[in-house]
Amino acid sequence: MNENYQDAMAARISRRSFLDMEIEPQKLELLQHKIAEVNAESGLHVTWLPDGAAAMAGGKSYGMFHGVRALLVLKGDRKLPHLREKIGYFGEILVLEATALGLGTCWVGGTFDRTLLSVPEGEELVCVVPVGKVRTEATLKERMIRGAIHRKSKPIDQLLQTDEPIGEHLRRAMELVQRAPTARNLQKVSFIRKDGQISAHVPDDYPMDLVDLGICKLHFELGFSGKFAWGNGGKLESMIQSS
Repeated sequence: MNENYQDAMAARISRRSFLDMEIEPQKLELLQHKIAEVNAESGLHVTWLPDGAAAMAGGKSYGMFHGVRALLVLKGDRKLPHLREKIGYFGEILVLEATALGLGTCWVGGTFDRTLLSVPEGEELVCVVPVGKVRTEATLKERMIRGAIHRKSKPIDQLLQTDEPIGEHLRRAMELVQRAPTARNLQKVSFIRKDGQISAHVPDDYPMDLVDLGICKLHFELGFSGKFAWGNGGKLESMIQSS
């Protein structure tokens, strides 16, 4: 993983107001290269849409977005195993890549016009992520929206069930999970450590829950050693047993 991703997790907030400026060619090239890498590894069909403004305008966005130009369109074959979880996991890699490049992003699962985005037959469009240049400081409107919908992060003892004391590495991983963006900021993903094995779970009673599961698994992995098996309840493999 890119060493800058942990810094990107600390810096990332959802941005909804974008500047009317083109992304620098070198940054765009790096981002498009990462999209190609993600698609090759995951089997997803993520695309870069240079002008997705229309999909983010109008009533479905409730006026929450301003100045959107480019979109990451997060989609894949409907039959791809663990499609939504992979959208979350690999989509968050792209979000962190964009953040590390100094760009603003925002996960959007429902408040956009899907009818204006072309999706090949057999594919499912799960989410979009506006990407673009932003002011260093959030705008007043962004701060107001964030104040209205933001919830305080759950404490670690509400996100992790464990039968052992929490070591430094595990605490660090859970602190990164606390930073993970989740639908409606509900932080429904939980982790269980039992008999030296860690697994990740989500209720899966909301369309974005499995997307959140993928995002949170990635955040955990960036602070720990090992990789989760795909699926709700997937276990962490090759973990540091003493941590």
